[in-house]
Amino acid sequence: MQHSLLFFFGLGLLVFLSSTDLLVNLLILTFFFTISIIFNLPILSVIRKIKYFIIALLLIYTLSTPGEIIFYYSIVSATKEGLFLGINNSLRIINTFLTIMLLMKFIPKKFFINFIIKIFYPLKFAGLNMDNFTSRIFLTFDYLEFYKNFSFKFSDFTKVINSQINNKSPIIKVKVLSRVTPSFKDYCWVVSFFSIFILIQAF
Repeated sequence: MQHSLLFFFGLGLLVFLSSTDLLVNLLILTFFFTISIIFNLPILSVIRKIKYFIIALLLIYTLSTPGEIIFYYSIVSATKEGLFLGINNSLRIINTFLTIMLLMKFIPKKFFINFIIKIFYPLKFAGLNMDNFTSRIFLTFDYLEFYKNFSFKFSDFTKVINSQINNKSPIIKVKVLSRVTPSFKDYCWVVSFFSIFILIQAF
């Protein structure tokens, strides 16, 4: 129950982040820093991993958005509106990644797997083989678990992938897969989430 509530809150926050302004994004980021201090979470490590994306986002908005010019040199001009948009969208991206990090930290992997399977379960009546789909979901999460702490350089990416493909030692931990079927309570959660999503978008 608590995992469902936390997941529901996280999804709601992700939807809410799509329409927040600069001040709200700053408050949410402050909240995340407070949580990271309390629970000793590597929040700066997450931000460091997406730093180039954030820098690119700031430059694109600052240099390409029309408005009041705050810097001008040759063909390069930066605007005040672009700077604010760049900062706001950068904070929004950071908050999105941190929300996902918190969900992955406090919610077990099995909950995410079951959620994905339940969401796609109605496709069974359109011909989706649920046994094959369940196997692929479990395998995907097992590989993610294995590779998340696997360090490599982008220049060696192809070499690393080829070596792992040719490696005969299995990394799969799950041997027996349980069948997952949605219950009435699961459908109530889905209806509640989409209702709140519609309300957030409306107001």
